[in-house]
Amino acid sequence: MVDRPFCFSEKYGEQQGRADRLGAQPEILDFERALIKRAFKLGIPLFAHCVNRGSAEQNRLYRLRRSKARAGESPHNFGAAVDIVHGIKAWALTRRQWQIIGHLGKEIATQRGLAVVWGGDWEFYDPAHWELANWREIRARYSEDLGFDGR
Repeated sequence: MVDRPFCFSEKYGEQQGRADRLGAQPEILDFERALIKRAFKLGIPLFAHCVNRGSAEQNRLYRLRRSKARAGESPHNFGAAVDIVHGIKAWALTRRQWQIIGHLGKEIATQRGLAVVWGGDWEFYDPAHWELANWREIRARYSEDLGFDGR
């Protein structure tokens, strides 16, 4: 899981800008940056694969059974979640390796006073996924303010 040379590679640098963060919740962005920075110091190359996700992509992932949520039912649709994966292995980490990432993330959240939920603790095991605990409140604000109907 540790790969210090990759942490200094061009490809790792490119990965850091991959995810769409436009309009994302500041708390999830703070969490993302802090976890990736902490992992980098340990020589673990992580990057945000997804922060914001549009309705069409959400429904596509639902149809492929890669998500249990349809458009409007996912915190990604409201910039309130982040999927963080390994720079080389992507999702192909062992459970033990994901547990290490989960521990780091929970430690970061506690230190920063952020209420995040880790998908590695769910029955529907999704260890790359982190979401703001209050994302449903954020969704309600979108629905009221912007007329988002989940399509």
